[in-house]
Amino acid sequence: MPKETPPEDKPAAEKTLTDGFNRFRDKHYENGAGLMEKLVKNGANPDFFIINCIDPRNGADIVFDAPPGQQFLHQQMGAIIPPYDADKQAELAASLSYAIDAKKIKHLVIMGHSQCGGVGALVEGTSDTLIESWVKMAAEAKRAAEGKVGKTDKEALLRETERQTVIMSVKNALEYPMVKKAVAEGRLTVSGWYFDMEKGALHDYDPKKDAFTQIAPAPAAQKARAKHARRRPPHYPPPRKAA
Repeated sequence: MPKETPPEDKPAAEKTLTDGFNRFRDKHYENGAGLMEKLVKNGANPDFFIINCIDPRNGADIVFDAPPGQQFLHQQMGAIIPPYDADKQAELAASLSYAIDAKKIKHLVIMGHSQCGGVGALVEGTSDTLIESWVKMAAEAKRAAEGKVGKTDKEALLRETERQTVIMSVKNALEYPMVKKAVAEGRLTVSGWYFDMEKGALHDYDPKKDAFTQIAPAPAAQKARAKHARRRPPHYPPPRKAA
């Protein structure tokens, strides 16, 4: 039996969520004129469908500072997209079918990230059989990473496997019938992104170059900010003088 949270602890734990709900409500409900009320009345028609990892540090709505209704969100450990199988991948296939054919999304984004625990389980192994059965579907990505960086440097292998998992997932997604059809008809783009959490940078996979390119923040702007930061005096802003 799972260990339950003692009842006396539940109110304190739940308050974290209810406080968050109250902030959400204050922001998006305005006596009939708020964003949520408009979405309820008119429906939501997002342009984006984002598939990312279950890691709580990289929720797509948070990372992209998205308001309600802007994007469909689908989370899978490691942002792994297995090869198409109508029976085994029914949940993802049904979600994609609805988003692409009924809601007419324009962009499908698959976003992996650094320090991914799912990819770590793939590279380093795990005793959890359920996790193992899932992450082994990205074994192809691990082999590709080993071919690029070898097996000696574990950190390099982890980072490269994270990126190769994105590449593999994009290739697999393009074989899902509803995705393949929409791309062929020119009404859907498919992108593979990699979120470097340490540096706060977003990279896009370019299949023509077989490489990831930083797209946010813009490299030039990032360099300018870093240069400006180096010019700051030891105490910046200067400490306020006592009255």
